[in-house]
Amino acid sequence: MLMSKMKFLKPLIYVLTVATSTSTVIPVGAQANSYHITCQTTVSLNQDVRLSYRLVGKLSETSTTKVPPNPIPAALTLTVQLQNKNGQFQTLLNASELKDYEQLAPDAEYSQLPFETPFRGQSNNGDRLYGTPTSVHGLYVSLRPASGYPRQIQTIHYLHPNQYVRSTVGTCQTEN
Repeated sequence: MLMSKMKFLKPLIYVLTVATSTSTVIPVGAQANSYHITCQTTVSLNQDVRLSYRLVGKLSETSTTKVPPNPIPAALTLTVQLQNKNGQFQTLLNASELKDYEQLAPDAEYSQLPFETPFRGQSNNGDRLYGTPTSVHGLYVSLRPASGYPRQIQTIHYLHPNQYVRSTVGTCQTEN
């Protein structure tokens, strides 16, 4: 009985050895590269008071319309500070999570946000447009260019319903 089991196991061991030594590795979908980003911009409310916006976090190298097989989700936060006429800062939002605007408002008309032309979204394309759910009336961020590494930022901040301020064009720094 032992001999009959050995005769059966020998071919099985041979097949497993050949199968494992000649098997091909199936390629896994390419991962999108992510990088660390820091962006800053400001809004002057009057000559003595200003708002400053600081975006930090990780961002995928590809835009949301060119989704790789294993996308790396954006992990961005926004801090907003008010600087008064004495130069003192008050934090209004501290590291508030930003969400893709297409996820916050999938049916929105992205071109209707009052960004300057190069920062404005397209009708059915909210690439690199973000919003923060913690803002009372609405706070939106646009990073440009929409693909590759963003180099500029602009914010639209609704201080009251139907009253917004638009930031100056700010700069972004990226690191791998």
